[in-house]
Amino acid sequence: MGAMSGGIDLERRYTLADLADLPEDGRRYELADGWLLVSPSARRLHQLGCTEIGRALELACPEDLYVFGLPINVDDPEATHFEPDVTVVRKEFAKVENGDVPLLAVEVRSPSTAGRDALLKRRGYAARGIPSYWLFDVDVPSLVILELRGGEYAETAAAIGDQTIEVGLPFQVRLNPAAMLRI
Repeated sequence: MGAMSGGIDLERRYTLADLADLPEDGRRYELADGWLLVSPSARRLHQLGCTEIGRALELACPEDLYVFGLPINVDDPEATHFEPDVTVVRKEFAKVENGDVPLLAVEVRSPSTAGRDALLKRRGYAARGIPSYWLFDVDVPSLVILELRGGEYAETAAAIGDQTIEVGLPFQVRLNPAAMLRI
């Protein structure tokens, strides 16, 4: 029998179908090649970061795209299930469960997920062909912009604190990490 955590076996491989049987306990359950990833419920600063980067994207979003300010499923059949914090999709796919992959996946980093976001999700999103991947660290604050080049992500821009950057993909938007966290 594998290591158990609250009735969950952390040493077995899971499928997407297994996720339906996991408890609804406020934690986020994701899969990386069948391995279960469990995240605690989000801190307020994390939620603030999600809300504000989503708002900045919505203000600049062209008519043919849609910003999801809540996690949506980004799955690779059977073995991988990720829920980016914020996504941008083509509007025709906003209501489709298994349609197109997002044009942008944003992860708002927190201490419990920083390594997972930088390694596992980066690799998983690249494999799914998501053109842009952003890492928003609310503790620093900072924003790293990654774009898919030859099947891997390359850093194309970054901002720390009150630096402002202009991003071109998936659309033109100006972002300032520190300003997004001022309320």
